[in-house]
Amino acid sequence: MQIRRARFQSLSMLALNAVMAVIAALAAVSLIIEIGGFDLSADAERKLNVLNLFIIAVFLVEPFIRWGFQKFKLKYLKKKWLHFAFIFAVLAAVGYASVSPHAESLLYLISLFAVRAYLVTVRLYLLGNLLLRVSNRGRRIAKTDLPAAQIVALSFLFVILVGTGLLLLPNATSPTEEISFLDALFTSASATCVTGLIVVDTGSYFSQLGQIIIMILIQIGGLGLMTTTAFFSLILGRGISVKESVLMSDVLSSKSLSRISHLIMSILMLTIIFEVLGVLFFYISWSGSESFEHGSVLYYSVFHSISAFCNAGFSLFRDSFEGFKGNLAHNLILTSLIIAGGLGFTVIMNLFRFGIFKRERLSLQTKLVLVVTGALIVSGFALILLTEWNNSLRNLPTPTKFMAAYFQSVTPRTAGFNTINIGGLTNACYFLTMILMFIGASPGSTGGGIKTSTFGIFLGSIWSMLRGRNAVEMFKRDVPRDVVSKALSVIILALMLLAVLGFLLLLTEKGNPIHILFELVSAFGTVGLSAGITPNLTSLGKIIIIITMFIGRIGPLTLALAIGQRRESIAYEYPDEAVMIG
Repeated sequence: MQIRRARFQSLSMLALNAVMAVIAALAAVSLIIEIGGFDLSADAERKLNVLNLFIIAVFLVEPFIRWGFQKFKLKYLKKKWLHFAFIFAVLAAVGYASVSPHAESLLYLISLFAVRAYLVTVRLYLLGNLLLRVSNRGRRIAKTDLPAAQIVALSFLFVILVGTGLLLLPNATSPTEEISFLDALFTSASATCVTGLIVVDTGSYFSQLGQIIIMILIQIGGLGLMTTTAFFSLILGRGISVKESVLMSDVLSSKSLSRISHLIMSILMLTIIFEVLGVLFFYISWSGSESFEHGSVLYYSVFHSISAFCNAGFSLFRDSFEGFKGNLAHNLILTSLIIAGGLGFTVIMNLFRFGIFKRERLSLQTKLVLVVTGALIVSGFALILLTEWNNSLRNLPTPTKFMAAYFQSVTPRTAGFNTINIGGLTNACYFLTMILMFIGASPGSTGGGIKTSTFGIFLGSIWSMLRGRNAVEMFKRDVPRDVVSKALSVIILALMLLAVLGFLLLLTEKGNPIHILFELVSAFGTVGLSAGITPNLTSLGKIIIIITMFIGRIGPLTLALAIGQRRESIAYEYPDEAVMIG
């Protein structure tokens, strides 16, 4: 009897999950129709409203059905209290909106907003949660990191394709503009890969809906779809399964499965804290200004705070931040957000626990990232000042020269903003910037490139070799050989990919070769700096840059693991034989 009851409950849950998957698909379709700007007849609008009411009803009833499967136990209600509290709040809002005679009252408007916000939030949550479940189904994640690499690559590809479809909506562009499929794909890839290369001006070409879509793609791309989905799953009280925990431990490079939920929440909380601080400081700095063409001061503050922390480089200003090159506040706000986003969440959390909570020591990862990051910023600042003093910085006051040089030493760390005209740099500065872009940000961050720790281990291995040491030693610690091997593999793979893609891009594009290669390295480092050739790229050139941005965001080693074969354990070894080197 108990077996039959358990089987019936299992089949009922499967049926409920299938129904919710269909409802989620209908919710997505209704949302796209609602915001997309499609011309609908009165009858079609009436049917759409009925569909939306049906979706709301199903979403509201579903938690109670699941509670019923748990025999209405109080323990389940306590576990899901936040979800149920939100549902009762929405029910109250719906009830008030339906009976209120004051259609223009503030409470009525708040009620309508609550209903719409609930509908949109749950639509997005269910679609992301469904993707996570489908991605994990049937995969033996616990045995190797190969499935995780495949899922990471596929998740970014999925977001890019969805973003492309959304940017093709009639309401996503300005009334006088129409975007092609390739340009929408390029923009979506650039936003999801937090690059910032653009083929059309973000502020004037896209409507506010299109800009919000780009902003959401930047946020998801900066954090990763898996992290974002897991966060919504946790915040709504649904938790994550063991397989999902294993996947997230691979994605976030965490060794502790028991702390995965805490790590995900910490990452999202840090993101919210930094971005809210960015919005606050931007808003204070811009208050009273009337030089905003495409939205309010608050809207500009939110967009640029997210874009800066995620190291995306998208700007609503036509000339990026060239108009603020002499503004100390803007330089400090932007560079602080860029550096914070590029350090990596693991490093930031280690710094918090070391400096504020006194719970742990500074890890080797943190020390290496901070030293390499500081060295690159200082050396980049000095060399940019040297190479551009009598060129792009020539007509600027001395304090502004120093600020511009500092900003340009920070922004190649995958940020993509600029305060001076990139098209007018010297060849020496182009070459220096390409090196900085190739190195990029740090592991576990929102940036790209080969990563600062990879570059640091590379330098450490060369120093050890010159001293005749077998082990790579850093800060009185030995770096494991497999880590050194992985670092060298990343650099070699990156250089090989850039060589092949650079050859193809030079075949398809005409112009100054250093400008073309600069564009390629900028795409690989997910930086977004451009010498001005992006809008003039050929169709093949745009496709090459899209591929390069995708590889740069997921990492060359992750791509190799995703498309390669599983590693096999071998029970034998061949004899050694020496080969001459150098």
